[in-house]
Amino acid sequence: MQTKNLCRVLASISCAIILLGCSPAADNPYAKIQGPPLVSASLHTVTVVGPDATLVEELQKQGFTLAPFLSNYPASVRVEALLWKVPEEAAASPAVLMGPAGHGPNVRVLVSPSLPAAPPVDPAVEQAFYRNVLGSDVPQWPFKLMAGARVQVTTWFVADVVAAKRRLREARIPVTFDPVDITTAYLGDHRVMAIQAPDGTVIELVQNVAQ
Repeated sequence: MQTKNLCRVLASISCAIILLGCSPAADNPYAKIQGPPLVSASLHTVTVVGPDATLVEELQKQGFTLAPFLSNYPASVRVEALLWKVPEEAAASPAVLMGPAGHGPNVRVLVSPSLPAAPPVDPAVEQAFYRNVLGSDVPQWPFKLMAGARVQVTTWFVADVVAAKRRLREARIPVTFDPVDITTAYLGDHRVMAIQAPDGTVIELVQNVAQ
């Protein structure tokens, strides 16, 4: 009799462990981060990749102002192409639009053949990532993107890229692009690194912005 009762108890414990392993918390590693947020970051730029420059006109209608950058730095173009996961041709000719004062981040538009759509992500996982890793709410795109366009990169300002890398590594957040110093027409001299959001969006972390 005691043996049967013991078997029932052990079976119950086993079931509880299995259910715990299948619970949403078990599939949400960002919810388990200790001492969040890992980085105090502020959203500065959203980079959208689309099949043509139609989005530039649409953004201007929404009150964005096209910035007249006359040149870029070829060495940095190669770095940004790797960081953003786009062809060099797209990285070399960005259109940067400055957001209306107090109304969201700037937007960088890259023209390139259509990229795969972002995979669906559990909203709880996405929310936990932005809140516990970056100390932010999930960025919201203000209007529907054209067919074939997607948000490829979001750029965030941080105080110290090297310190951010250390904290991210300690929390087992993969660093997809190690810190490097570059100069661009848009951000001037700066240090940049990257991680990846749950939906595949590149999270660009920038320090020492000269502009």
